[in-house]
Amino acid sequence: MIGQFTSRFVGGLKTYQVLLAMLIFPSIPIAAWFAVLYHYHEAGIAIDGLVNFAMVFVGIVFVINSLDSLIRLYTDNLNLTVKRMGKRNYILFNIVALSLLTLLFKLDFLQIQWVGAIVIGIFFSCFAYILIQKYKTVRVIETSPKENTIDFQKIESVT
Repeated sequence: MIGQFTSRFVGGLKTYQVLLAMLIFPSIPIAAWFAVLYHYHEAGIAIDGLVNFAMVFVGIVFVINSLDSLIRLYTDNLNLTVKRMGKRNYILFNIVALSLLTLLFKLDFLQIQWVGAIVIGIFFSCFAYILIQKYKTVRVIETSPKENTIDFQKIESVT
């Protein structure tokens, strides 16, 4: 999801910069968030008042941002656009799809930590494959192709 989002804005970046933009920078706030949660849990610190509100707010913002990106990316990739489906059907489809995805985590056999472990395993498998099979090809990449330019007119036309 982060890779697809980042690839839309990659014009002219070097490979290591794209790696930083995709993996390192997004991981910093997430790691900080979970470090704070873990510390509060382990220390048995009661969370109330402004701290409670701030933590809930940050968590909600992370979830909304993730769901927004997820919705936009999977609907674009599957060509399930507002133009094709109509606004009402598009919204209903996404509500149903996200509700079903959320309900999957209520099932006893599916644990969030397993999903996380699988995702991490896929990432390292892909990384190993690139190092073993495609290292020479990736090493010569200096920037994205010249034809990958950002068309700011598209952004202005939406607003």
